Amino acid sequence: IFTRTWLYIGHDSQLRKPGDYITNVMGEDPVIATRGSDGKVRVLLNSCRHRGMTVCSSDQGNAKFFRCPYHGWTYSSEGPLVGVPRSADAYRNELDKTRLGLVEVPRVETYKGFIFANWDADAIPLIDYLGRDQLWYLDIPIEGALGGLEVLGPTMKYVIPANWKLAAENFAGDDYHVLYTHGSAFQIGFLPDYDILADYIAYFDHGHGMGDIPKPGRGLANDLMMAEHFGTEAVDYVKAYNQRIADRLSPEQAAVHGLGEGNVFPNLSWIKFGCFHVFGLYQWHPKGPGELEVWQTTFYDTGAPQHVKDYARSQMSQENAAAGIFGQDDGENFEKITESARGAVSRTLDFNYTMGMGHEGEIDEPTLPGRIGPHYSEQNHRNFYRYWRQLMTEDRA
Repeated sequence: IFTRTWLYIGHDSQLRKPGDYITNVMGEDPVIATRGSDGKVRVLLNSCRHRGMTVCSSDQGNAKFFRCPYHGWTYSSEGPLVGVPRSADAYRNELDKTRLGLVEVPRVETYKGFIFANWDADAIPLIDYLGRDQLWYLDIPIEGALGGLEVLGPTMKYVIPANWKLAAENFAGDDYHVLYTHGSAFQIGFLPDYDILADYIAYFDHGHGMGDIPKPGRGLANDLMMAEHFGTEAVDYVKAYNQRIADRLSPEQAAVHGLGEGNVFPNLSWIKFGCFHVFGLYQWHPKGPGELEVWQTTFYDTGAPQHVKDYARSQMSQENAAAGIFGQDDGENFEKITESARGAVSRTLDFNYTMGMGHEGEIDEPTLPGRIGPHYSEQNHRNFYRYWRQLMTEDRA
């Protein structure tokens, strides 16, 4: 799975200058993304060619070289091996350093500032993997940002003893769990009472899916209603945001305005509920079958009014962060499912993914691309696992 699919690495706003770097993980392989003196972004395996020690332990920074802390082998920020301590004595000057640079990921591509990498040199282009239908939606928060999207603060990281696929399938369009898993948020008035049955879900090629797609016109109406509580500046911002979408994309995309959540197969999930929420990304990094490490990166529109940014950041902390209401709700589900499925009897049983089966294609919403489904359906789950099964079973020769 993780050596054959396009995996999210980082954002251009994190690699502005030559020498800037960030670290990430592709499956269970640690990598460094670095911008070279030529302006090119390279993704390198974070593993010394001598004994495999990680050569960079920081999340991000700026460096001219990476030095292994074990034996001191030193690599330029672009990957070649440039220094070996006591090379003449230890290797009689016979070590071919040109063949021992950091391993470079063969495919690195960027979509509107979002950097992806793929170990498969023959993989289809990133834009084809993401798909025009999915990008029709993802372009809305990307292009709508008046000042552009920028990473806000460091990446939050925490561990859940759960299988990564449970988190990914949840964000791919599981809107069925919201009223029960997150029921306390409705009971205390943290979430407004709204007609969620008016929303749609959709799935796309290559296992991608998303939920909480608002009926055209509803997203803008919700944001304008919210903006009234913040004053004229916020109202003007929402209108300008929507107009920018119409100008740069299409009136149909402006009519959608705000999105809910989605998952780019395999393990990149996102959430963006309109102008008063940040654009949040989640990576579900597998640590074996029974543990995942969550990496949560927050983006904000640099052109938004400061009080809107502050509110959006606060909402993310309260809702979907490690200590947020929804983050803890979901995390406990993922953990308990993984725990209960480990038993000798439990492992013999199948999960049920039949919701909406036989009724796909019944919704006619011609302005919305993708395979549109009703709010309550498991069509996106089935799509996720169809592609998972394809990758797991097809001949790789």
